[in-house]
Amino acid sequence: MIHSHSSGKHSLLKKMLAVCIAFAMICSVSISAFSVEASSENTDETVQSVMTEEAGDPEVAEAETDSEQTPGEEQTEEPEVTPPEDNMENPDADNAEPTPSEDNEQPADPTVTEQPEEPTVTEQPTATPTQVEELEKDKADSEVQTQDAKAKWPTPTPASSTTYSGKAAIYYLANPAGDPWTNDTGAWAPAQETSNTIGNINTDGATWEDGYVGNTVYKEKNIKSNVSKYITSWPDGSKGTTWTVKRGDATTGSYFTFVLDSIWDNYKTAISKDTGIALGDLNKEDILEITLTPRKISRDNGGTYPYHIDCALSIKSKSVFTAKFWVKDPGETDYTQVDAKNYKTGDSVVETTKAEIGSTKEVNGIIYVLDGWYPENETGGAYKDQKITNWNYTPNATELADGTVNFYAHYIPLYTSVNIKKLVTGNMGDKNKPFRFTVSVVNGNTNLPFKIDETQYTGSTKITLSDNQTRKLTQVPVGAMVTITEDDYSGSRYTTSCTIDGSASAGDRIATISNIQQLNNDTAHEVIFTNNKEAIPDTGLNLGTTPYILALGIVALGAGLLLFGRRKRQS
Repeated sequence: MIHSHSSGKHSLLKKMLAVCIAFAMICSVSISAFSVEASSENTDETVQSVMTEEAGDPEVAEAETDSEQTPGEEQTEEPEVTPPEDNMENPDADNAEPTPSEDNEQPADPTVTEQPEEPTVTEQPTATPTQVEELEKDKADSEVQTQDAKAKWPTPTPASSTTYSGKAAIYYLANPAGDPWTNDTGAWAPAQETSNTIGNINTDGATWEDGYVGNTVYKEKNIKSNVSKYITSWPDGSKGTTWTVKRGDATTGSYFTFVLDSIWDNYKTAISKDTGIALGDLNKEDILEITLTPRKISRDNGGTYPYHIDCALSIKSKSVFTAKFWVKDPGETDYTQVDAKNYKTGDSVVETTKAEIGSTKEVNGIIYVLDGWYPENETGGAYKDQKITNWNYTPNATELADGTVNFYAHYIPLYTSVNIKKLVTGNMGDKNKPFRFTVSVVNGNTNLPFKIDETQYTGSTKITLSDNQTRKLTQVPVGAMVTITEDDYSGSRYTTSCTIDGSASAGDRIATISNIQQLNNDTAHEVIFTNNKEAIPDTGLNLGTTPYILALGIVALGAGLLLFGRRKRQS
């Protein structure tokens, strides 16, 4: 009976399985048929749409036809724009390009009516002799006014993109303490377009920079960097970064006389104003030599020589000298004159107030500070490490050799420092183990220089620290981002944490100081990394074999249950 009952169950299962298979086949056929019908309907709709578009709506077709014909109709109604005078000058113009139209007439260009800027083509009034005379007079007066304006203010003109090689007129500051970057013709001597001192230049490879007169900017007017590089010869045929003319010299004496005569009135007025010397007490004979230092090459100046070599002057005199102050801004390669004054021989120079030492500038997120004033070296440039600490300053004979003493200042990054310290804790921590760190100092995508123990790095470097050791980062630019990352020692069961200036860092192995600033009294920032490692209690088990022991126990338990069940059924 048990077997028959089991057979009945098997029979019922087979019947149910057959019904399911039959139902699945019916559903499959129905779905396929539905898909084909839907596809056929979509195809019919597409064909009908295409046929409709090809046949077209008669009203739409008629509208499109009218639209296509409209330009042609407008052209046939367009009046001729060529005046009779032009046709008389060129009687064959009508036969130049015959058209394929039946009446062989040229239709007017439809774009002519869209050119309102040429109304005089169809209506050209005839001027009377009196009107012509008045127009010529107005034109002449306008040209005179234009020339007067150019004499005072240079007219901005489009800069040439071609390299120039040839002659250039030499101009120089009428007052040695003047601004060498201005393009104001009134600041330069001799008078505009009257220089007879001609040098030669080649501007190949030069960078043209904007010039100015007051608030007016002249695009790509001047060469200001490495100016002497583009001067191929001075008026006497000599070469060099400067040009010195001397009284009574066989080669340069005539140039000396011309230069001195052209600046004398302005020069003695400025000297009297700065030093208090009476005008009547200033003598040309006190001037011994004049050194011209090129400060810029300017172009598009008009006249015979549109290119100028614009020079500053150092005048060697028995009675006076000139002091000039120069500043180099962050990221620049050249110094810019910020102040100048004339002094009596033997007087001390007063520190300028137009550039304050210790003042700061922020450039691209980095803070820079004006470092200090440096005297000039033997070649007239700035000393790199000798700073003037006592003012007023008395220049020596070497500095006054050319009649001008220069003072230089530049901006340097404002610095701070960071101490990096290592601590190892826990009863299993290795006090002698060196732990490795990566240190980086950047500003955005720019790598910045810094020092560790007097060694300079740029961007990043690696260091090692053991327990209770400290390394110091110095000359870290204020505003930079400092990141210190310890290697991952979790595989050796070390737990790492860090603090920045006493506060816990967001990253266990990474300490980041964004936009780092100076602390009070310029103390150093402190970053401490702590690595802790504790001993694991001895349980008597080898953790390496524990998974296998557990698996063996599960297998044994399963075998016991099977055996117990079998014995129970047999009993």
